[in-house]
This record gives sequence, structure tokens and C-alpha cells, in this order.
Amino acid sequence: MAEQIFIIEDGTLTKFEADDYIEEVYIPDRVKSIGCEAFSEALVGKVVIPDSVTKIEADAFVDCTLKEIEIPDSVTTIETWAFSGCENLHKITIPESVTSIGPWAIGYRELHFLPYWDPVPFGRPVIIYGKKGSEAERYTKDNCWCYNEHITEFREIETDAGEQKGDT
Repeated sequence: MAEQIFIIEDGTLTKFEADDYIEEVYIPDRVKSIGCEAFSEALVGKVVIPDSVTKIEADAFVDCTLKEIEIPDSVTTIETWAFSGCENLHKITIPESVTSIGPWAIGYRELHFLPYWDPVPFGRPVIIYGKKGSEAERYTKDNCWCYNEHITEFREIETDAGEQKGDT
């Protein structure tokens, strides 16, 4: 089993480290925010975020191998580039509690080697699950296409059963 290290400062998870790939990571309950680059280049499949977290900071999961994540109802903010470079991310569930999603937060990667930074799409869409009329739907509609490439796709979560429409 891979060793996991969480560095937490004043309620912010500032760094996650592991010596090998981990299929599922559980963030400790005492974490209030996931800091900038906390999971930078982390080798993880899924991250489980506790209800204590209210913010996912800029670049929190930059270039991470993350495949899937569900954002808890406690989170209100997802900052710019939060999931940039997560090319394995196929789906993300965003609750109504999220009232702010920063530019290029989902579905993009940064090209740092250019003389200027430029958001570039992954080449295949990330499916964003959420409720109709939510910030998740707004973000998806504003970020459907970039350079003629499909970036995001919105799928509605049904209110009664909590199931996702259009899940195949």
C-alpha cells in the first residue's frame, strides 16, 4: 500500500504526497480548503472530499491523473484552473452550493512553454453533472467549445432519485 502524506496548514491542504499511484484518496475531515497545487501531478484515480471543505483553490489539481471527483454540498467556490491538466478527468459532479467557478477551471490545460499562457482544450469533453439553472450549467454553457473543440457537456442530476440523466 502506498504511503500518503497530507500537509495541512491552518485548515488548508497545501500538499498531498504519495510514493505510488492510489486509486482512492480520502481527504481528512479537518481540511477547510484545498490549496493551490495541493494535488499537483498527484497519481490518484479518485479523490473524496469531506463536507468540511468550502473552497477548491486555483491549480489545486493541476496535471493530476484524477479520473473522477464529486464535489460535496459544502463547497461554494472552485477557482481558476482548479482542474487544469487533468486529462483523465471524465466526469465531475458539482452541487448547487457552488456559486462560483473560475475561468478555465475544468476541461482545459495550460501551455506553460509558450511565451504567453493559453487555455487549450483536452480534445474530448468532460461531463459536468449538476442541477438545471446552477453554476455548473452556466459554466458548461460558457465553456462548451474552444478552438472548434467540444470542451464540456452538461448532464442534469434528477432531484428525486439523485440519479444522473443521460448517464450511459
